[in-house]
Amino acid sequence: MRIAIISDIHANVFALKAVLEDIQSKDVQHIVCLGDIIGYGPDPIECIDLVQEHCTLTLLGNHDFACRTEPVNFNYMARDAALWTQDRLELAYPDEQARDRRLDFLDTLPVRRMLNDDSRYLCVHGSSRHPTNEYVFPDDGFSVERMKPLFDRFEAVCFEGHTHWPGVFVSEPRDGDDPVYSFYRGLCSEGRQGSFSSGAMAGIDRIVLRLSEGAKYIVNPGSIGQPRDGDSWASWSVLESSDDDSTDPVLTFHRTNYDWMRVRERIEQFRREGDERLDPFLGERLGMGR
Repeated sequence: MRIAIISDIHANVFALKAVLEDIQSKDVQHIVCLGDIIGYGPDPIECIDLVQEHCTLTLLGNHDFACRTEPVNFNYMARDAALWTQDRLELAYPDEQARDRRLDFLDTLPVRRMLNDDSRYLCVHGSSRHPTNEYVFPDDGFSVERMKPLFDRFEAVCFEGHTHWPGVFVSEPRDGDDPVYSFYRGLCSEGRQGSFSSGAMAGIDRIVLRLSEGAKYIVNPGSIGQPRDGDSWASWSVLESSDDDSTDPVLTFHRTNYDWMRVRERIEQFRREGDERLDPFLGERLGMGR
């Protein structure tokens, strides 16, 4: 079975459509979204509709929650974007039934779920400890005190987003001692040509999850709609596993090119129409991958 893992779309419908088209070419049976469908970007309605249509499982992200409640502990750009998104979600487009369907969908998103009801695979937005809000950054992998409580809270693999950084943390057992922790940054080199390419970057694009050896993994697929690892291409992953567990699962990282300048133009369009709550930097940063 092949399952695509996506996260942090952030109302970027151009990136989402490009990734969904890419996923179709990979013989994927299911798509899992780890949350933050909305927030920051200019097309929340369209992104919610696409996620509802294509994703088998969707988790609640902190921006999804903020856009339905109050954007607390957000910087001014994220706060203003959340308030703008709240207004967009109230639009009866194309009718009230569609609006209510979207709001009901957001209001019933779970904060944690097992993938395909398999206890080995936990899905959250933030972390295994705080499923909606806790960040797990690459540098955290250097701290046993930081990582051990996170790994202790799941059985084998935890899929999480939130940081917009693709990569894998690994906990490998040692006899009579603390596990060895390491971090692998996930990238994909295929098709990286043209003006949108960030050039050669160190990392991996494929890792075997050796569950049979007792290792544990924290997997972050990166961000669809707002990558922050210095690469403008949308980031996502595919988990491939055998139905009979005869082989260890394989995780691959993928990057998809899209025209980020169309997102910037959409933000500028709303500003020209008099609503300046979406900061121009939310469009500019997409080209920098920051």
